[in-house]
Amino acid sequence: MTASNAGLDPLGTCLSTYASQLNHSCDPNCIFIFSGRSLSVRSLQSIPAGGELTISYIDISMSRSERQMKLKANYYFECACTYCRSSLTCGQPDIPESLRAKMSTNEILRLEKEGNRLQALAADAAPEKKAGILDQVVDLFSPYKDIYPIWRYPWPLINYTMELVCIDQGHWLMAFARALKAYFYTEPVHYPLAWHPVRTVRTFVLLKIILEMGYQANQGPNNEQHSAALAKFKIDFPAVIVALVDEIDAAIPHGFGTNSSFAAQFRPCREGTMAQHPRREKDAWEKERVKLRRLADELMD
Repeated sequence: MTASNAGLDPLGTCLSTYASQLNHSCDPNCIFIFSGRSLSVRSLQSIPAGGELTISYIDISMSRSERQMKLKANYYFECACTYCRSSLTCGQPDIPESLRAKMSTNEILRLEKEGNRLQALAADAAPEKKAGILDQVVDLFSPYKDIYPIWRYPWPLINYTMELVCIDQGHWLMAFARALKAYFYTEPVHYPLAWHPVRTVRTFVLLKIILEMGYQANQGPNNEQHSAALAKFKIDFPAVIVALVDEIDAAIPHGFGTNSSFAAQFRPCREGTMAQHPRREKDAWEKERVKLRRLADELMD
């Protein structure tokens, strides 16, 4: 299995006779969490006594055909979980009726195969070339946006990869736009539990992007330009920051554990942020949430 750090970034391979006994499901009821050299199995749903514990060996946001291909190539079996038997991806129809009416199964497979090829190229490409290759994937799928919604293959991986590229290049506004889009429209579908570890980590990344935008607006080399850009949004960012900190803080006991490496990593951020920004009324966050959702649409359209 893949060993990861506190932020779920891959570090290498872990060999465990205990953990290797868990089978795969595209709708797993457990997830592995590493905390330093310790590995824990955390449940994602209520599991009856004697029920089987399952994890996902792959990215479950991929289409059923892509999941089957990955599992057969890397683990030598064909998945027969409930989602695969019912042709579901993240609980949604893998090939929506709207898509079936416009494209044959073979046409869909050819389209996704080419998308897979380009994304594999992007994965191995130098950072400065990733965006150009991913733009080709965008061009390939853009004509089908009405039948490939934002949460469905290939957009989540494209969006997340481009978000990382923007962070690496210091394009904080574009990183914010992509993280915001995922926060509202992708992650709730992929990870319905508000405290799911992956969803919590992505929320933490969004929080750090917002904090960095604030730093750039106050102390960065182009602070006046950044400050003017943020002012145009008309968002109460301190209220947003406090709400995201509370959201992550509430998720940690369920998703990671209070003594986990992620909890230790988040603690200084929480303490520093709460010292700078007074707590707001709950309805302040609800008002800003509506504006943020609208902003996510405007920034990405």
